[in-house]
Amino acid sequence: MAGLFSVVILAAMAAIVWHFNSRSTENENGLAGGLDIGGNRHVETLKRLNESWELPDDYVLETFEVDGIAMEWVRKKDAEPDRAILQLHGGAYTRSLKDNGTTYRRAAVQYAELSGAGVLTVDYRVAPEHPYPAALEDALLAYDWLLERGYTAKQIIIAGDSAGGGLTLATALYLRDHDMPMPAALITMSAWTNLNYKRMAPAYVGDHRADDPYISPVYGEYDGFPPMLMQVGGDERLLNDTLRVADKAKAAGVPVQQTTYDGMFHVFQMLFPELPDANEAWNEVEAFLQSIYSE
Repeated sequence: MAGLFSVVILAAMAAIVWHFNSRSTENENGLAGGLDIGGNRHVETLKRLNESWELPDDYVLETFEVDGIAMEWVRKKDAEPDRAILQLHGGAYTRSLKDNGTTYRRAAVQYAELSGAGVLTVDYRVAPEHPYPAALEDALLAYDWLLERGYTAKQIIIAGDSAGGGLTLATALYLRDHDMPMPAALITMSAWTNLNYKRMAPAYVGDHRADDPYISPVYGEYDGFPPMLMQVGGDERLLNDTLRVADKAKAAGVPVQQTTYDGMFHVFQMLFPELPDANEAWNEVEAFLQSIYSE
């Protein structure tokens, strides 16, 4: 059962541990406090939400493979949606959808209910077996699948949390740099955008430079990007990973809606519908989705 709720605990911890090791001058005894992601009460809430969750009767979940990569397509039953969301899951680039599946199926249905879109979640390859560029290649594969299915880029929104938030930005950077059609918008939650650490290299970096923008999007340039919604918790160690990208994108003229939720922890949004701040964040997501798809 640990895999059902590890996105907020284990995967986020890995990213935050690296953050402390390389960027903090605080005593190592303070590390435990930085890893108290919402406290045990919130851990148990997510566990309970995942354990009790069932796919709603009016939705279908289709699982399939594209070139050996597993994907999940959630949509309303007896309907072919005219818009799509590509969801890129979190997990420090080391935990697969198999480890976090229920969390992201819940999120997929949430995205679908708020937007009327079909939601594609790709089980991208993870490190250490598959370091960069595996995850990026698989995200691009999923995006291409949506285009080949008949969706135009303007009907597609890419969304991701934690490592998936960084991957969302990296995917868009690659699309722009290679003159490929850009999605209508991007959504990030607690994005991990900087893997460039002094004392160690995260497994995903492999033999590459950690300051490559396709690995650490904080080093990218954001000219020509679509509108972005960037959410982050005010008490999480990855706060600046979001703020720095948001500032760069705004300076490049990109419409950026950046919201910091005071007192919130890493990927707090996954505690919907129990946590009021999570519900507030999803209300913001809904309004953003509607604004994009109404254009």
